[in-house]
Amino acid sequence: MTALVLRSFGRAKILTASLAVVLIALQLAIIAAARSFSDGNVFERASQIAPAFLLQIMGPALASFSGFVMFAYVDPLIVMLVVVFAIYLATEPAGEIESNLVDLVLARPVARHVVVSRSFLVMALGTLLMSGSMQATTWAGLWWMAPPDAQWPVPRTVVSLSVHVTLVAWCFGCIALAASGWARRRGAVIGAIGVVAIATYLVEVLEPMWAPARQVAWISPFHYYRAGRIIAGTAEDARNLAVLGTTALTAMVIAYWRYQRRDL
Repeated sequence: MTALVLRSFGRAKILTASLAVVLIALQLAIIAAARSFSDGNVFERASQIAPAFLLQIMGPALASFSGFVMFAYVDPLIVMLVVVFAIYLATEPAGEIESNLVDLVLARPVARHVVVSRSFLVMALGTLLMSGSMQATTWAGLWWMAPPDAQWPVPRTVVSLSVHVTLVAWCFGCIALAASGWARRRGAVIGAIGVVAIATYLVEVLEPMWAPARQVAWISPFHYYRAGRIIAGTAEDARNLAVLGTTALTAMVIAYWRYQRRDL
């Protein structure tokens, strides 16, 4: 198992390092911007002129220095980067079938469930590395650039945001891993689950404004990541984390079942 995990990380090391550097740079840039904005009344003006749907999603992140520091955990582009990274790592079984490497992997005395466990561990550890990099950069950047009189974010809130982002990524990663049990092309799975991720995020964005979206919003993992409410301290963290964790676990069970039965 260890050899398989290390081999998988070795194949994705350039992508992993590049994405980590991008996230670290973005977090430092956000803290630098927050310091610049704190010199004037930018936060107050932003909360007044921002569109209603934007305030619904990330309002508290636009209202203060401490809130803006957590903007990386709210910004859809950054969250989607982590989600797509998890999808990519989780689809390795489909990639091995596409390139015929599965024959070499299973030529050794390796049970099929080990291949699924390997891919889950790589996906889980990879996304933890991304969220951990953002966490470490948040506190290092505050120590380096925060104004002396600025109020820092509450550690519990930052940790909660990071955990939610990680579990949302795990949900889509596990769904992609399950879909790989039927697919023979890695790109097809990445594309399909990536489109699903974007669609479910759009449903969550439209939910406050469009009645049909409210009827189906509960199926979106993003529905259980209310970043604005987490920052404001009004989110139902236990319920939301339980739903995200159960969704990821269910997809994992399907992945084990399907990979065990498929014709390779």
